[in-house]
Amino acid sequence: MAEVVDLDRFRRKLAADKGFRTWLKRFQDQFGPDTRLADLAPETLLYLATPGEENLYVFFDLVMGAMGLGGALRFRLDDLETPTKLRIMDAAFALMDRVRFEVMRRLGWVEEVPGGDLPLIALVQQAWQQGSGFAREVPRLSPSHPDYEAYRKRGPLDQGTMVRRLIPRAVARFRELVEGQGQSV
Repeated sequence: MAEVVDLDRFRRKLAADKGFRTWLKRFQDQFGPDTRLADLAPETLLYLATPGEENLYVFFDLVMGAMGLGGALRFRLDDLETPTKLRIMDAAFALMDRVRFEVMRRLGWVEEVPGGDLPLIALVQQAWQQGSGFAREVPRLSPSHPDYEAYRKRGPLDQGTMVRRLIPRAVARFRELVEGQGQSV
């Protein structure tokens, strides 16, 4: 009897295997086709949320692997066409934002991360396909956040800007919690 193969699942597994290849070496987490932002260990999330060139190349590896473009070494060696490099960068920055929004969610600063229920590989594919539309999605500030009243009084574009301006404080606070192991995050 023939075995039925779920092609979408198979493609996601293939994309995850390629996308997470370097992540498996770098981080203590296990990654697969169903790994979501919420599944990442606090230490992994902190590394990914921290600004820096090396951290950005970790995202390049994920995007390039998942999209079948090889690894970040090709990016460093300038072995790609400029439009492809720009698309990789756009997707990587958008994913970095989602990681930082997950930090804010764990702190209780935002209600939920757009697409937070989706696997990381699906987020990579959406970021690749949707471009700036994906990057524009910003979570709502939590009503329990001290700046909520000021947030509530702003228009949607200003609300998004306000949430993004909280990112450095959120990453710093998350670092304190993770490195101090003061509480579970």
